[in-house]
Amino acid sequence: MAEPAPKFDARLEEGVRYFEQMLQLMPDDRTTLEFLVVAYDQLNEKEKGENAVVSLTKLLLKQGDFAAAEGLLPRLEAIESDEAKILALKVHRLVAPGPELVPETPKELTPAELSAEETREAISAESSLVEFLWSNGAIPGEEEAKRVRDQVVATPIGGRIFLVSALAILEKENFELCEKCIAFLADRFSTPPVSIKSFERKADLLKRFPADLLRIHGAVPFAAIGDVALVALLNPADERLRGRLSESGKCRFYLTMPSSAEEWLDAAFSGDSSP
Repeated sequence: MAEPAPKFDARLEEGVRYFEQMLQLMPDDRTTLEFLVVAYDQLNEKEKGENAVVSLTKLLLKQGDFAAAEGLLPRLEAIESDEAKILALKVHRLVAPGPELVPETPKELTPAELSAEETREAISAESSLVEFLWSNGAIPGEEEAKRVRDQVVATPIGGRIFLVSALAILEKENFELCEKCIAFLADRFSTPPVSIKSFERKADLLKRFPADLLRIHGAVPFAAIGDVALVALLNPADERLRGRLSESGKCRFYLTMPSSAEEWLDAAFSGDSSP
C-alpha cells in the first residue's frame, strides 16, 4: 500500500522561512509579500495568510496599483478584522468609477529616473531568479541563496548604471556553482549556452534595443539571422525582459557567461555617459 502523501511540501516551508527573513529586511518588497500570500494559503496558515493579504493590499495602494488591489478584494472581505474591512472599503472607493478618479497625465520621467526604475525591475527579477534556482536545487543551500540575494538587493539605484545579475555574483565567488546554474537554466528554458567573445558589435543591431535595458540586465544582441536577433541573456527566467526585447523584433535567446556579457557591453557602450 502506498504511503500517504506529505501534508505540505518541505521545500515550500523552507521557502516561507527564507522570505519571512527577507520581509524583516524589506517590509515593502512586493515579490516577497506575493509569495507569502500564496505560500501561507498552501500551508493552511490562515492567520499569517490574512496578515500577508492586508500587508500586500497596503503596499499595492501605496504603489498606486489599484487594479491589483481590487483583485485581492474577495480575500480581503473574507477577513474579520476591522483593519481588513477598512482597507476593503478604501479599495472599493478607489476603483469605483467617477470623474474624480480619472488619473492625471503622468509626468514624463527623466533618463536618470528611467534607469533607476529599470534597475528596480532588474533587482526584483534577479531576486526571483535566486529563489527559483534555490527552490529547484541549483543553488544548494539557503545561506548561499540568501547571500546572493542580499548582494542583488544592495545594487545602487540611481547615478551610475550597474549590471544587475545573480549569475555575475556567483561567477565571481563560486565559478563552479555558476556553471551549474547556467547548465540548469539552459536546459529549463531552452536557451543554449554560447560564447559571444568572437562576435563583432553591430551598431545597427544594438540600436534596435534600449541601451539601459541591455546594460542593466546584461542582455547581448550578438548577431542576427535575417530579421531575427540572437540575444544572449543572464536571466532567461525573466519573462518581462524577454517580452521587452521581443518588442523590438523577433529574437532567439541564448545564455552566456556574465563576465563575457559585461565585457561585451562595456565595449559596446564605452562612449555613453551615465545618466
